[in-house]
Amino acid sequence: MPLAPRHRIALLGLAVGLVLADSSVVTVALPKILIQYEVEVSTLAWALISFNLALALAAIPAAWLARRRPTRVFGAAIVVLAAASFGCALAPTFNVLVGMRAAQGIAGAAVVCAALDLLSDATGDEAAAGRVWALAGIVGASVGPAVGGILTQLLGWESIFVLQAPVALVALLALPGVKAHSIPAPGGRPKIAANLALLLVSGALVAALFLLVILLINGWRLDPLTAGLVVTVMPLAGIAATRFAHRITPLWARAASGAILISGGLVALAWLPRAGVFWTIAPQLAIGAGLGLALSALTERALEGRSGQAVHGGWTIAARHAGVVLGLVLLTPIFTADLKKNEDAALTAGTAAVLDSNISALNKISVARDVLVAVDEAEPEARIPDVKEVVDHRDDPDYAALGDELQEQLDRAVTNAFSNSFLVAALLGLLALIPILVGRRDVTV
Repeated sequence: MPLAPRHRIALLGLAVGLVLADSSVVTVALPKILIQYEVEVSTLAWALISFNLALALAAIPAAWLARRRPTRVFGAAIVVLAAASFGCALAPTFNVLVGMRAAQGIAGAAVVCAALDLLSDATGDEAAAGRVWALAGIVGASVGPAVGGILTQLLGWESIFVLQAPVALVALLALPGVKAHSIPAPGGRPKIAANLALLLVSGALVAALFLLVILLINGWRLDPLTAGLVVTVMPLAGIAATRFAHRITPLWARAASGAILISGGLVALAWLPRAGVFWTIAPQLAIGAGLGLALSALTERALEGRSGQAVHGGWTIAARHAGVVLGLVLLTPIFTADLKKNEDAALTAGTAAVLDSNISALNKISVARDVLVAVDEAEPEARIPDVKEVVDHRDDPDYAALGDELQEQLDRAVTNAFSNSFLVAALLGLLALIPILVGRRDVTV
């Protein structure tokens, strides 16, 4: 029995959100994946890059296919997506996991592009379909880390993909009763300025949706559940922003406001006064609000006045995920190098703190050895150890003071190690203002 239009719209939106959540959903699970497969930290990033790169490359071909047979493409792609999700959960090696993530990306591109065309049928209005499609994508992309963190902590990282498969298959209920329609016209060239701005904004958001989570878990030692809850601030702010986004007109002004908020929030993360979740709240609010404003405006701009929306939706998806790949490739080596540099500085400062402490000379050697052992044991997990637990086990105020000093040195080092990456990401967000302003009047770009 065919569903009511509102239910069909909800299911199609769910499918879009699920795919775009996949862009970042495994971020919080990366430390667990690292331990299970025993890969290098630099290799680990491919769990994210493979999905986003495959989706970016497949988006345009998938959009052309979806333009001709949206129902068939959506149905087949959902089945492949579900199968690839199970493949991720059961992957015996890291290479298989990367391959399954790429398969998810290819299938996800087809799901998202076909869903846009099907939403036009369900809503009866292409503009309304574009707004629903954009909102679902914003919510999905921003809640990915939070959902991934909660599932990883409660059920293990594999549960992310196990639960994904049946949720994807539920979206098939949206297909019965969909009307057949003629092939729409291609709709002209893509709007280059809007898509370029989407690419740059998405690259900037990598720092918030990826690096911030790594800082919380690996740097500040939060468990995945807590880190997932902390980063829910961003999607909540993004959803709130989309509710009043239409009041900011014209679209270029909304997009520019969003890009500035994202960049401002990233600069604030780069200048955190000390380690602590509280200091991330205001920047996350700014980034989340900017995400809601910029992505909604730029997506609407890219689709505005276009027929054959699936094709132009494909361009926006390709741009967004090419931006994610750009951000990962650009920022990962920066923060990795800075982490090593600040680690060396922390060891030097820590050595000075031990030597200057009030504990006895012989005990200084013992403490230094215990701290080095704790650091070595934490290295396979790429996680900063809790040095206070190593030093404070002796009931002595001098040891407690030393423990506090050493932990502060480590926390300061790891926090500073992310500063340059956040600043570079903020620059990407500001660069997005150029195509936004260039394209504010010309309807063809």
